[in-house]
Amino acid sequence: MALSGKLARHTGNRSAMLVIIPLAALATLILMASGSPFVFFAGLALFGASLGSLDVIMNAEGSAIERDVGRPIFVTFHGAASSGMAGLAIVSSFISVTIGPWGPALIAAACLATAWLATYRHVPARPPAGVAQSAGEARSHRTPLLIMGLAAGLVIATETAAVMWSAKLLDERAPALAAFAGLGAAFYGLCNAALRFQADRLRHRFGDLPLMMASLFAAILGFAALGLSQDFAVSVTAFALVGLGTAPLIPCIFALAAGRVPENRAAAIGFVSGVAGLPRTLAPWLFGWIAASVSTSFAFALCAAVLALAFALAVALRGYGPVKPQRLPL
Repeated sequence: MALSGKLARHTGNRSAMLVIIPLAALATLILMASGSPFVFFAGLALFGASLGSLDVIMNAEGSAIERDVGRPIFVTFHGAASSGMAGLAIVSSFISVTIGPWGPALIAAACLATAWLATYRHVPARPPAGVAQSAGEARSHRTPLLIMGLAAGLVIATETAAVMWSAKLLDERAPALAAFAGLGAAFYGLCNAALRFQADRLRHRFGDLPLMMASLFAAILGFAALGLSQDFAVSVTAFALVGLGTAPLIPCIFALAAGRVPENRAAAIGFVSGVAGLPRTLAPWLFGWIAASVSTSFAFALCAAVLALAFALAVALRGYGPVKPQRLPL
């Protein structure tokens, strides 16, 4: 993700996406067809590299399209992603069990083929960003982008915990539903999508940073409730609050980063993603270790503390006003 911004600077977003999408499809097929640990981890590395690069570059393009159309639509793109996760979380797990791993792999390949065709036909060819900014200009952006990256890493760490451990949480709070392993991820995706499709209006009215701070507060309450209560109804409500609260966070961070360096959006988002890499990489292992050593509830309560730190970073970010405000008309 950190290197992809440099790639897009020389190739342009459209050209980079047209190359990376087929690599992502190939990585998916290798990963799902792997019959040995070596092939599995090789496929996983290619999968992570291709999807990570695609994530950065398509977000940069989404930010540019938002500027093109002159109205806030950036978080709606992320709502489409959440809808895809919600729609296929249960379906893919069912197909994987009944048909085998090739089933979801072929569905993913078909989705990526559709994405490639849509990119080829509809994404405009923009000139590459070319030469980077001067050293002085780059330094003026480095600190706020660093803060954004740290906040993004903490947010993604908790999102990962919510999605990956939703099945375990479901098994503990409602054992009768444990067979539906994708139900938690689907529910989380639906809650994410529900807010993301409305978040652009909130961005227009309140701005990215105030929306982030309010959403962080809601997600903190949700994770705290998951850690403190064992009641199933409370857990469902709290998990919904987590899904709603985390929904606009990463899109808002990426929008802030792209707005700070509008002449090189991919590089800004790539830098933020690179800084976020350490916490998002360590989070699954650390969460699993805490859950095994203490309890899943305690691990979720710690997620509330992690987001409290992200909230403090958002407060610190208020000291760095936007270089080029992007208040867009509806």
